[in-house]
Amino acid sequence: MDKTFWKRVGVKLIENIISVKVWIIVAFLIVSTKLLMMGLLTGIVWASANGGVISTVFAMREAFKVAKVKSDDDSKDLMV
Repeated sequence: MDKTFWKRVGVKLIENIISVKVWIIVAFLIVSTKLLMMGLLTGIVWASANGGVISTVFAMREAFKVAKVKSDDDSKDLMV
């Protein structure tokens, strides 16, 4: 294992912690859990709302990755 491996791991962790998607997920989980504990949400609503937000955030992340790959490619082929 080379010396830069752990440095790259640390940089990636910091980038993910600073990332907006992490803050969106954390904030939504905190707010929805507080509402669940106060009795304003049911367990089903809590699970579906959190699952929807998390899956949407990750779906958008993957969509942007695909868009970046397609924009980096100079070919006219639309298939990846």
